[in-house]
Amino acid sequence: MKTGKAVRPYRGVYADAAYWRTLNPKQRMLHVAEALSRRHPEWVFAGLTAAAAMNLDYTWSLLNDDRIYVASGAEGRGYTRSEVTTIFVASGETCMTRYVVDGAEVTVRTTTPARTLVDCALRYPFRLVLGMFDSAFCRKIADEESVLGECDRVRADCGPVFRLLHYTDARSENGGESLCRATLIDEGFAVPELQREFVDPANAWNVRRVDFVWHTADGRTIVLEYDGTRKYVDPVMTNRRDIQRVVAEEKSRDDMLLRAGVATVVHVTYDDVVNRGALWGKLTDAGVPQTGPIPFYERG
Repeated sequence: MKTGKAVRPYRGVYADAAYWRTLNPKQRMLHVAEALSRRHPEWVFAGLTAAAAMNLDYTWSLLNDDRIYVASGAEGRGYTRSEVTTIFVASGETCMTRYVVDGAEVTVRTTTPARTLVDCALRYPFRLVLGMFDSAFCRKIADEESVLGECDRVRADCGPVFRLLHYTDARSENGGESLCRATLIDEGFAVPELQREFVDPANAWNVRRVDFVWHTADGRTIVLEYDGTRKYVDPVMTNRRDIQRVVAEEKSRDDMLLRAGVATVVHVTYDDVVNRGALWGKLTDAGVPQTGPIPFYERG
């Protein structure tokens, strides 16, 4: 460590410094959890640590929280070491969760998916957790009944959990789309329809599935496409096409949607969603319905 060849992310846990620098925050958390599980096989990882091990979708801003979360049991046993944060769990139900570290599959003990969702819902904001719920429900590792069952065991106001259950949609394809949807809900816009397909009237074989759709009271159809910034810079996402071609293909898709009856196509990026103001401005300019004066759009 003195020469800079090694790092110590937690007490008694060491890694090669060069290798550590290649890891993103989530990978670092999973490495530390795996190392701690070998030292303390009785530990049950909880909260964000369990969510990472289960590979639930969540926004990267949560990765600033690099603490390790461990469940303390109903008998009152906790862990006081500075490297972990404890979460009280009344139920003794746990599960074995597998993930890959440096090419090798490892297994750690975690809280159940339902309990993990509840703990994260009570600790973090709605817009940062909706992706966890969407992905867990999509993968069928949790459902509304199991989550509500965990709420019965929690000595806390589960209002945030109920709100997340209200808006959870297993059709969401990734964490970025979930973050976008959660943000527009927080900003007071109507809940959109997800993954709607449009058929080109000039070519029935040309079908385009879009991220979000609204139908307004005056008969207009508005489409919102969430475009991650990687779309224009990552060779994997562009299939090594140049930016001009990617932009031209996007315009071609938009033209097809207009032919299919869409009135407006809105494109937003991750930066728009994070900054909120840009997202709000684009949706307002497009005339996307808002839930305040039009409660009909609030899904019941």
